[in-house]
Order: sequence, then structure tokens, then C-alpha cells
Amino acid sequence: MSTRFENVEMIFEGSLRGNQLMLSGKSLTAEEARLLWEAPRMKEVSWLDLADNNLGDEGIQDLINCPLLENIQYLNLNNNGISDRGLEILATGKFLGKLKRLHLKGNPIEGKGVVALFESETLDGLSTFQINDGWTCKKREGWRYKPQG
Repeated sequence: MSTRFENVEMIFEGSLRGNQLMLSGKSLTAEEARLLWEAPRMKEVSWLDLADNNLGDEGIQDLINCPLLENIQYLNLNNNGISDRGLEILATGKFLGKLKRLHLKGNPIEGKGVVALFESETLDGLSTFQINDGWTCKKREGWRYKPQG
């Protein structure tokens, strides 16, 4: 594996604040993020900000296979090159049952993946997600679209 980081501590450095891991804009690739998915400290994280990275659909596949993410309640995946296929993968994430809020702005999503999130049987706790600027979906007796302006 070739990464810019010698170890996971280099990724965590200055980014972990209590239970919040703020990794926005680190340009993490799916390969580099694998260091995180193997780090026991991830079990303590409930707020994970991965905005403005390069995870793509491959990174989502790795993310959903990480049992250490079972406490994640907030996940920011804005601007990560995630397609509908990535959302379909995310919708099957059996370790993300506590996820309540998901941010997906700036990804090339066309719609099919959003339907998969709506219909997910494993993301029971997901109650709010943002798809694009101005669009928030909330779960209240079924899903509702509410444009934010």
C-alpha cells in the first residue's frame, strides 16, 4: 500500500476532538482511508467528517465493512466522488445502524442511490440526509423532501 501517511496516527493528528474526527479536505484516497478502518480508536468516534476527500465508491465499500464504525451517528461524505452505486453500497452497511445524519452534497448522484437509502433495511436510525445544496430529506412517518433555501 502506498500512502502519504506512514501510520494512522498521522491521519488522526490534530483531527480528533473527543468523539469527533474531522478529516475534511485531507484528500484521503480509499487506500489511505483503510488505515482508519483498521484503527481501534474508530470505535470511539460518533461524528465522522470525511468531506472533500477522494473516497469514491471503492472507499464506501471499505467503510461499510468496518465493524469499528458501529457508533457513527453523523457522517459527512460531501465532495467524495460517490455515485449512485456508492449509495447503494452504503445502504447495505450493517455496521451503521446508529447513523442518524448523512451529508452527500457535491457527489455525482443521479437518484437511484437515494432510493436505495430510502429503502435501506440496515440504516434504521438514518433520519436526515442532505443530497445537494438546498435539499434535505427527513424521515417523519415516511420520507419527505424539504428544499432549504
